[in-house]
Amino acid sequence: MEVLTPTMMAKCDQETIEAGCPEILLMEAAAYGTARLAVEIIEKEFESKAEAELKLSILVGKGNNGGDGLAAARILKNWGYQPEIILSTAAKDLKGVNSKNYELALLNGVKDYQFNDLKENEFLNLIKNSDLIIDALLGTGIKGELRGSVKKIITQINQKLKKKPLTLAVDIPSGIIGENGRIAGETLKADYTATMAAYKRGLLLYPGRDYSGQIRIINIGIQPETITQNGDRLKAFGEQAAANLIPKRKNNGHKGSFGKVAVIAGSKGMTGAPLLSTKAALRSGAGLVYLLTAAEIEARTSVQLEEVVGVPLSSKEGIISADSFAEIRQFSEKVDLIAAGPGLGKSSEITDLMEKILKNLELPLILDADAVNSITNLKLLKNYKGELILTPHPGEMANLTGMSIQEINNNRIEVARDFAAEYRVNLILKGAATITAASDGRAYINTSGCNGMATAGSGDVLTGIVAALLAQGMSSFEAAALAVYLHGKAGEFAAAEKSNYALIASDIIDNLSKVWQKFE
Repeated sequence: MEVLTPTMMAKCDQETIEAGCPEILLMEAAAYGTARLAVEIIEKEFESKAEAELKLSILVGKGNNGGDGLAAARILKNWGYQPEIILSTAAKDLKGVNSKNYELALLNGVKDYQFNDLKENEFLNLIKNSDLIIDALLGTGIKGELRGSVKKIITQINQKLKKKPLTLAVDIPSGIIGENGRIAGETLKADYTATMAAYKRGLLLYPGRDYSGQIRIINIGIQPETITQNGDRLKAFGEQAAANLIPKRKNNGHKGSFGKVAVIAGSKGMTGAPLLSTKAALRSGAGLVYLLTAAEIEARTSVQLEEVVGVPLSSKEGIISADSFAEIRQFSEKVDLIAAGPGLGKSSEITDLMEKILKNLELPLILDADAVNSITNLKLLKNYKGELILTPHPGEMANLTGMSIQEINNNRIEVARDFAAEYRVNLILKGAATITAASDGRAYINTSGCNGMATAGSGDVLTGIVAALLAQGMSSFEAAALAVYLHGKAGEFAAAEKSNYALIASDIIDNLSKVWQKFE
């Protein structure tokens, strides 16, 4: 599913109107979809209450978002509910289709209030006694800080009510900037969001994502081709995308059919990382996994995972030495790809080794953690002859680019895309709202995961999953995007079992089986 900016969405609206669809019909479709979702919420949350007993408060701004709310109020009234409109502006300030939908709402018996005519306690009592709020104050196009009556409405609800009623946002929670997910001073947190035609960036990027609740995309009649043509090849990666990409396993396959992976990882004092990566690769379908690690720790790591083939490499003081490259090059001829980085440690030996690998090998290569940190010459990435996947977190990305972590997190999509394009790599920029970017401009925002996954070793697990999928014949970009999603889903299952507080990286591996069962 495409992810649009407010400007892209506005172009979709305009082109649809110019093609012959009246604006009021687009608004009617948006309102109908919002009303249908409101009914679903009501039936789920208030099944014991009759329609006429439920109290619905619809907060209405003067823009088209408010127009959607006004039309939804009329529809809900005609379905037997008793919605009430609270206008953030004077009725005379409503224009065009918004004014028409206000008139139609009144004609159908919807009760209305104007916020500026209400005392604070009167307004708060209306909200407090509501079963469901429909937030139609502001749309996706805001850029600056909230002001005026809209700010007062949101501030009073947030600061004066200890318990807020269930809230359904129209298109985006008021106060979230649709372009980037930042908060315009304050926002009205939603339990559900009915967003029109396509995801908006602000719904999927943090902190906006925390305020959007469960998101439902409402079909309002804009053609998929229009959305695609006006988008920029950024999509949300969810369950359907994953189902379409899961590699098929042949019943007559053998371990060679499902890929041979070499993981270069580990150092003295860092034996856990290679175990997590190799086990994750095995739990993700790889046929055969080799662990190439420092000779001093090879026996210790191999004995902990009987299914992994241990290969000792030349090392110095517990760190793989640059002299081991000859062994690695020879070994690379018997595997489908190499994943390097987890627990390698930081040293000039690792820097020299990675330089030799990037200059001389051609097979697919996944670089994580210390392998990423060891890169001092970015031209080596651009000139690498094979497929290349990098998996940095924001700190590692800062080392690569010279940007600050804050700059990276404030511009995750652009940073990931620009780097992938410039250096011709596939990039997984890890973190809250992980971005997977291809060198040709395609990109995904991941929709799975939880905060419990912010734990040591989680990235090592992801590396193993990426390696296994790539070994099973997927393209680098699709393997990276699918791995991120599966990793996140396993984390969700782990958190449900252990809690976000108690979750550790091995729990993610233990729950990969539940994810795979979901797609079998």
